[in-house]
Amino acid sequence: MDKKRCRTEKNHNIINITVLVIIISGLYSLSTRADIVLPMEYLNFQTISVFSISYLFGTFFLSPDLDINSSPYGRWGIFRFLWWPYKVMFRHRGLSHHFIFGPLTILAYFTLILIPVLVLIGSNVYRVPVELIAAVMLGIWISIELHIMADMVVSEIY
Repeated sequence: MDKKRCRTEKNHNIINITVLVIIISGLYSLSTRADIVLPMEYLNFQTISVFSISYLFGTFFLSPDLDINSSPYGRWGIFRFLWWPYKVMFRHRGLSHHFIFGPLTILAYFTLILIPVLVLIGSNVYRVPVELIAAVMLGIWISIELHIMADMVVSEIY
């Protein structure tokens, strides 16, 4: 891997982690204020934890750069073959980096991988609370969007 791409991937990670810290800090700050009423049944420790873990998973494993030999692609290890069809279907910085279709295609593809695995291990996906599914989807979606926005900004500068 060349130095420029390594530096860019580190920048993506730094940006995403910084934004996650800001999000969590903001939610904590809002939850401690008496003058602001939040739907606390959804903003509890469990939901925020699921969001954060999903966000980090999205940052490190579900990057729009799965369409090239990137660090996120390499992190899948022996399961990297699962992303080979995705890599073949999308050219780099094409649809995978589109603001709307990028996250949709990654989430759809990941869901096509995840659902059969959950069924094989006997997990009842219908019993997962909707707010946790929403937290997972939102965490992954935001992490992907930040990657795409950072690439747009860098592309405009250079």
